[in-house]
Amino acid sequence: MQDVTQARYLASGATFADAASVQARPRVFGASALRGSALLLVLLGIWLFFYFATDGTFLTQRNLVLLALQSSIVSLAAISAVMLIVSRNFDLSVGSAVALVGVVVAVLTVKWNVPVPLAVLASLAVGLMMGAWQGLWVTKLGVSSFIVTLAGMLYFRGLSMIITNGETVAPVPASLKGFATGFLPPAWSAVLIIACLAIYSLIQVRTALKAKRLEVIDSLAAPLMRTLPGAVVFGVAAIWLASWQGIPFLILLVAACAITAETVMRATPFGAKLYALGGNPEAARLSGVDLNRVVFTNFLIAGFAYGVIGIALTARVSGAVAGSAGLFLELDAIAAAIIGGTALSGGKGRIFGAILGALLMGSLNNGMSLMNVPTFYQDTARGIVLLLAVAIDQYGRRRNALTRNSA
Repeated sequence: MQDVTQARYLASGATFADAASVQARPRVFGASALRGSALLLVLLGIWLFFYFATDGTFLTQRNLVLLALQSSIVSLAAISAVMLIVSRNFDLSVGSAVALVGVVVAVLTVKWNVPVPLAVLASLAVGLMMGAWQGLWVTKLGVSSFIVTLAGMLYFRGLSMIITNGETVAPVPASLKGFATGFLPPAWSAVLIIACLAIYSLIQVRTALKAKRLEVIDSLAAPLMRTLPGAVVFGVAAIWLASWQGIPFLILLVAACAITAETVMRATPFGAKLYALGGNPEAARLSGVDLNRVVFTNFLIAGFAYGVIGIALTARVSGAVAGSAGLFLELDAIAAAIIGGTALSGGKGRIFGAILGALLMGSLNNGMSLMNVPTFYQDTARGIVLLLAVAIDQYGRRRNALTRNSA
């Protein structure tokens, strides 16, 4: 409903800033928030199951931090996946693109002794070029993003193998490795968590006040009670986890990327255009949206994500393995986005929902690994969870459609 409402609002001649505001309100107070709460309850249920199944090992500080690190790469890829799927595009090349970026940064730092900052900038540039290349095929030549990125999945991986001749390039410099393996000290971690909690609370209060002023809600109590208690519980849990060794730098990177992407999608004209394009492309076009420009920019963002993820993955494993780095990452990212509530038909999706989806899949892998469950059982469980998530989403959409039609 929210994508149709927004498309009509745009078509009426309202500004994109206003459209973004209209689009954001139901996501905070409506069905999306309820779905996010349900996903969070499912995640907590899985955690409780593994807590008892592993005699408490699963919920130890060490394992939860390890779980967060294991889910970080998929989370970063899922952020880009949400932005593309919302605009009715797909990216099947992210795993291979990440591998190629990893090869670039490893070859520059290990074989050519290029300073780490310059190697990082060059790798980000390579990622942007890959995103621009694919964006041009989609926007200028009209080739489906599915086909363009499927081809990219093949030749990006092939290029990474050609450059390295199939060999591992390692180890990367300690300064680069520390980017993905280092920790912010516990005291500073606690200060950062408290500051973020305070900022989040102020934003929620301000949003609720604005919604009340616009008569979207009748009172402040209900929306604040849905958001603030959970935020406080999360903050306390985060401080407890950080007391073990601090917050990993890689988790800070995921948080920064997620907050930035969520802000772009919910509070900027570009984000409003993304949702308008995914919800109703024709209405968006008639309202003056340059569809090709939006899609191309979206692929540029995806290219920047290739660079960030490739550098992070290479730093985490301290080298580049062209044949296996990022393998099946695109499938995990799309699965996390869908589990998190992103609609395959476009026009609907949330960044934090995808992060929860990535964490849910990571929890299944981590918990079953602690229980010594074979890998093929883990793949089976993840596939079933993905299928159930899509089925539940489709069932909910049919019910909403029937409700609107009967009304």
